[in-house]
Amino acid sequence: MAVSEYATHLFSYRFEGRSYTVDIVAKDAEEAKARLKALAWAEYDGVLVARVPAAMGPLARLAVAFRNATHAFFS
Repeated sequence: MAVSEYATHLFSYRFEGRSYTVDIVAKDAEEAKARLKALAWAEYDGVLVARVPAAMGPLARLAVAFRNATHAFFS
């Protein structure tokens, strides 16, 4: 399935008196709702520190590999 066939579906919720939103990329509303339900079994992976554009290609992969290696070594 091509990337253009996916859309970003928006969900909102309240937590401790404040409103938040979540966006889920899916091919249709039903898939987005199913993905939202699957979040109940999600595992914490850490904090996002950067977004690297895919257009950077090999340079981005090298930077990520270096960061992962240094993080694994010093953790």
